[in-house]
Amino acid sequence: MKKIIAGLVLAIALMTTVQSQAQDGDRAARFKQMQKQRLKDSLQLSDDKADKVVAIQEEFMPKQREIFMDQSLDKDAKQAKLKELNEEQKKKLKTVLTDDELAKFEAYQERNRGRRGPGGPGGGGRGGNRGGQDGPPPAQQ
Repeated sequence: MKKIIAGLVLAIALMTTVQSQAQDGDRAARFKQMQKQRLKDSLQLSDDKADKVVAIQEEFMPKQREIFMDQSLDKDAKQAKLKELNEEQKKKLKTVLTDDELAKFEAYQERNRGRRGPGGPGGGGRGGNRGGQDGPPPAQQ
């Protein structure tokens, strides 16, 4: 009986993991599609060009993330590596976009940079005092 229960628990755990991975894949596909549509709308790119730009961005995202996560680098070293990586990405984008489209793309990225905070797209971290929830109440005099 214990083996049957253990087997059922294992099967449920595996199904949950597979379902979660499928949802992550769906989420990634939806994000990619939204990103492509935003590029097409904002920069008036063709489907082909938007696909190529998204592919270039996807190529460089893991490299950028790796630099951000590298604890051995100080802030200046990270900035230098990111600048170098951005130049490499720009070279690839120049093979796809015209000078005018590239300028629009860079302006588009700059506009969207303000939307991303320390917590990723759309928001910052959860720092600061959230309605008196952090720390002891102020001392009364």
